[in-house]
Amino acid sequence: MFRVIGALTGSGNYAEISQEERSQKILSQAHDFEVALQAMDYVLDDHPGKGMKLLEGAENSADGDDRSVSVLARGVIEFLEATLGFESSVMKKAAATLAEAQQLSQKRRQYFQKINLKTSSLYPPGTEYAVTFTEACLLHALLMLFSESMVESAKALFKLRKAYHMLQEVLNDIKAAKLKAKSPLYAQDANESFASFTADDTTTFNSVDLPYQLTAQEQHDRELMKLAEDVYHMRKKRLQGAHIGNSPAAERLRTDLGLQAVRDLSSKKRVKKPVSLSQEEIDKDQATIDEFIHSGVNLCFGILQVVLSLIPPAIGAVLSVVGFHGSREEGLRMIWRSSRDRNIHGGIGLLSLLFYYDGPFQFTDVDFDIPPTSGEIAKTSSNDLDGPTLLHPGKKLEDLLLRARAVFPNGALWLLQEARMLSSKGRPQDAVDLMDSIDVNGIEMKQVKALMIFDRAMILVNLHKFERAAEDLLSLLDVSEWSHSLYTYFAGCCYLEMYRMCQMGLFDDAKMAFFKERARELIFGSPELAGRKKFMAKNMPLERFMLRKVGQFQKNQTELHVDDPLDAIGTSPVHELMYFYNGYNRMTEEALTLSHTLLTTYKNPMVDAKDPDQELLRNLLVSLTLRRLGKLEEGCELLDKHVLPHIIVIESAEKFKYIRKTEDPWAYPTALYERALFTWKLKGLDGLKECQMWITRAQNYADDYELSTRIGMTIKAAHDRLQS
Repeated sequence: MFRVIGALTGSGNYAEISQEERSQKILSQAHDFEVALQAMDYVLDDHPGKGMKLLEGAENSADGDDRSVSVLARGVIEFLEATLGFESSVMKKAAATLAEAQQLSQKRRQYFQKINLKTSSLYPPGTEYAVTFTEACLLHALLMLFSESMVESAKALFKLRKAYHMLQEVLNDIKAAKLKAKSPLYAQDANESFASFTADDTTTFNSVDLPYQLTAQEQHDRELMKLAEDVYHMRKKRLQGAHIGNSPAAERLRTDLGLQAVRDLSSKKRVKKPVSLSQEEIDKDQATIDEFIHSGVNLCFGILQVVLSLIPPAIGAVLSVVGFHGSREEGLRMIWRSSRDRNIHGGIGLLSLLFYYDGPFQFTDVDFDIPPTSGEIAKTSSNDLDGPTLLHPGKKLEDLLLRARAVFPNGALWLLQEARMLSSKGRPQDAVDLMDSIDVNGIEMKQVKALMIFDRAMILVNLHKFERAAEDLLSLLDVSEWSHSLYTYFAGCCYLEMYRMCQMGLFDDAKMAFFKERARELIFGSPELAGRKKFMAKNMPLERFMLRKVGQFQKNQTELHVDDPLDAIGTSPVHELMYFYNGYNRMTEEALTLSHTLLTTYKNPMVDAKDPDQELLRNLLVSLTLRRLGKLEEGCELLDKHVLPHIIVIESAEKFKYIRKTEDPWAYPTALYERALFTWKLKGLDGLKECQMWITRAQNYADDYELSTRIGMTIKAAHDRLQS
């Protein structure tokens, strides 16, 4: 009855299947992908329960071993939960699911290749499963990299190599398809002969999801027609953002950030019109599988290039194993392309961009606004960002985020990102107000809830509202599995700063005794909580940092013979912590002025002892404060006279000698990096070679220390930018 296609392929290594069976498999697969995309979007809208329930139903109804798509979707959801909360149990669970997705993807790809089931008009059989394999492999590797462990980072490179080789295969297929079609990758001219869904009086039907036209017999198969129509409408609703139970996104689409913009929008009557991406960004008639392949390749290869480009020097030698050195700028461009897609790849792409530009620590320092080389802009296509915009995207990134806020109105994750962006734009109080506009206890994703509280605490610290910040940090003990010892230590440092402000007469001393007791209790009690939550069987870097600091304080108390352990703490520990979370770049001028006062005028026995290591740390932090206040010459002079001579002896540009120190190992390469920033702010392009010199010295100062991954990535980002 139905045409047999086995003889048409020229191979006898697979079972013969009819075209009807082939059409059924292709449309079922597209349906599975749409279900998975819908489930993952539920998670982005803070409905993880609905998403998981949808995937469970898909897995239970899956034929045979066709679980790869739903397992990958589950792995992506768990990956998001893991990287948002860094809880060891969730990370292990995500790693196991992603490993299963890799295995299932390999089997599924081999099966499609064996039966020569070509689901795309553009690419060879099984290409989509090469992408799912790559995605699972890459996300698994990122879990290992996020541990900030040198050993795990090195192991992750081997997994990245697998992802890279598979991506190369897919990219070769894409290039071949482009040449064959003689059209841009996103134009999809190869599909122009097919409409998404057309049915006229003669019941002629074609589907963009099928790489061929249906036979007359198939067009009378009601079950097949119903499946094709379902896929079409699922895709259409997803592209319009109307697939997860929300009202039209146009009602919530804003042009400005902040709570006031939300209130202004709700008070106006909006013209209701569908929100859709421009024709340049996405083709509404693009097949689901082709869309998944394109957006997935852009996302995965983009992230892979950026990650490889950020690998710190201490493990850079292992890059030879991968055989590839990433281009951060090309990687960012690919992630930007993926962020335009209205699917999970677009969501993860946007999150990646937000983390890169506006995350807890920025890879591109706001003061390091290095311009591109003259030829860089010319190399970009009309749809790509030019060099300066790529470095500081500004409104483009803001508009992408506001779109996500409109499509996912219940997604606290996106509200958090908006608050972070407000903070990075010098509007910390607006960021806190936005966070306070929702009930954190109503957030379904507990990792997002924990992150919301932690980020609010960080912003409050930058505002010098230390008491409320401490309360937020301590509340995390009941919310998050992550480092309770660090939360406790951080809260203690906040109370310590409040105690010092009382001593200096900057704050009402009615609660001074309370602040003093809480600071002592929390700071010196924090080591007891260390090690309870580990990643890869090791204490986390910031936990090791905390243990070293408390050990320093205890040693100081013994050497100074003081009764109060708080008198043995010199340089403000909360200001030290601020640096790790990009605090100095996010303080208002008022807060920076107060920080300068707190760092330079507070006195106690430890400060008065003029310990060389404590003086070095204090002077480093003061110099950063001065730079952000615009006092460049004063800050640079302080760094040159009172910090760098303790780290490096310079005879000439080429001849110098490091002074190896271990008391505060993060501070020494950081000081050399910050010296490069001073040169740039003072001299601009005229100081380019000098900047490179300081950055190279920062890279080579130390191979490994407790925060080497975090500090090393920032230094390497600046190095690569200067080299370009």
